[in-house]
Order: sequence, then structure tokens, then C-alpha cells
Amino acid sequence: MSDTAPPAANGVAAAAPVLPPLYGSLEPLNAQRHGKLRVREAGFAFAREATAVPLAAEEFVAAARSLPIVFAAQPPHLPVAVTGLAVGHSLYVGNDGTWRPGAYVPAYLRRHPFFLVRTAPGSDQLVLCLDPNAPQVSDTQGEPLFTEDGKATPALDRALAFCRSVEEASLRTRAMSEGLAEAGLLKAAVVQFEQAGRPIRIDGFWAVDRAALMALPQEKLKDLRDRGWLEAVYAHLLSIGGLSSLAQQAGPVA
Repeated sequence: MSDTAPPAANGVAAAAPVLPPLYGSLEPLNAQRHGKLRVREAGFAFAREATAVPLAAEEFVAAARSLPIVFAAQPPHLPVAVTGLAVGHSLYVGNDGTWRPGAYVPAYLRRHPFFLVRTAPGSDQLVLCLDPNAPQVSDTQGEPLFTEDGKATPALDRALAFCRSVEEASLRTRAMSEGLAEAGLLKAAVVQFEQAGRPIRIDGFWAVDRAALMALPQEKLKDLRDRGWLEAVYAHLLSIGGLSSLAQQAGPVA
């Protein structure tokens, strides 16, 4: 992966063919087009309808204290933090756009409105882009992205560094998900409990199978530990109990 700075006006960059979740559009950053833009704190109203947020393996331990962590049912079974159980309604974003106090904020949300985009499918060349219509972007408020002579400001340098770290973490997380699946540890899962005297069933996700984990040979467990995956697996398993808490917060089921 190349360490690509924001491209100059004549830089070549391809827009993402499929926009990532929560992004309305993406434009390669350059001083000529975006020289007057600033970034500001704008809360998390943009994630109000998100019920699942991508999560990196390195975030599991911190996130598990306040967010259920599951794996997507579709290959490569990438992990997400569950933020709601009803379509279009996050239980972590308040009416005023604030995130739930004390709850972990996934890096995927903290990166917004920036995103690293590959210049071509399969390319290692990455270009820093932003969603120009995101609430964090302003012409008058916040920190400028470029100086008057078109150079990157410290705010833009920080954004690039953070996006780069998130991208690298996502690649490591994909490798973990694929490794867990290959080891036969990821399987379709169901959580069942009772709420107000009625049985509740939550499914449609994958999780590490405890029985399969316990049955792993010692050398495979050691391999998971040495790769740094075992801690993430335990954090994920502990977090699953949070699904019943989410259901209680969501109120009575229909």
C-alpha cells in the first residue's frame, strides 16, 4: 500500500465504484477544488439509521464493553458492531446527534467524512477522498484542509494518517475473518431470550462457535494467540450478551 498524500490538481484518482456505508459521495481531495473547505465536529446524526458499523479486530476489546460484535453472514464474514435491531434506527445516536455517553465510537465513524479509495481495482495506490456533503464539511467553520498556497494543513495530515491506519487495520481484520472461517470457527448463530414474557430470537449473523473453539488442537489455539486473534475472539464472545440488552432498550416487540 502506498502512502498517498492528497493529490494535486492533476492527480489521477478513481471514485469508488460502490460507495461505502454512510457516504453519500466521494471526491479525491485537491487544493484547486477543495481549497476553501474546512472540517468541524458535527456529531453522529449521519449514523442515525445505521444498525451495524464496520469494526476492526484491534477495536474488539474496547468496543466489547458497550457494543455487541458479530460477523456478517456473507463471506468474507467481516465483523460489525451492532448499534440497533430495528431497520433504520440506531440505539447509539441520540435525537441531537450525540453518541451514547460512555459507549465506544468505532473508528469507521470517527474517520468520516474522509475515506481512502483505490485508484483502480486491485491497485495498491490509495487516494484520500472526502464526502463534500457530509455535515462535518463546511466553508466557514472548523479547521482548514489547505493553506492559502495549496499545501496540506495539519488537520489534513492527521486525517490522512488516521485513514491510513484504519485501512491497514481493515486489511488485518479481513485476514482474521478469513482465517477464522477457514479454521471452521465462524458459523451461523442465534441468540434467544425472553422479554416481557415473550421469546425473542435474533439471528442473521455469524459468530465464533464456542464448541469448535474448544475443540481446536493446541497448536491451532497457539497460532490464534500468536496472530493476536484469540483476544479478539474472546472479546467478541463476551460482547454477544449485549444483544439482549439492545432488545430491551428497543422496547417491546410487536
